[in-house]
Amino acid sequence: MKKIFTVFIAMLFIASLSFAVVGCGKIEEDSANLQKAVKELKAKEDAKKAATEVKDAAKDAPKAAVAEVKNTAKPAAK
Repeated sequence: MKKIFTVFIAMLFIASLSFAVVGCGKIEEDSANLQKAVKELKAKEDAKKAATEVKDAAKDAPKAAVAEVKNTAKPAAK
């Protein structure tokens, strides 16, 4: 019984060391990939916000230009 227990403990010890060595590298790799994915997601969100701002500015620009022309044309007509 003691031999079986000793073999079982030795196998657990070897398995835990294997997981520690292999698992650490995998966690770091996954963490780096996760950080890269977060940066890409933030860049996409920023690009969407910028595109929305450009569209809004493009919509308002003709109105502002017409208003500016009207304001400058009125004093010249007097």
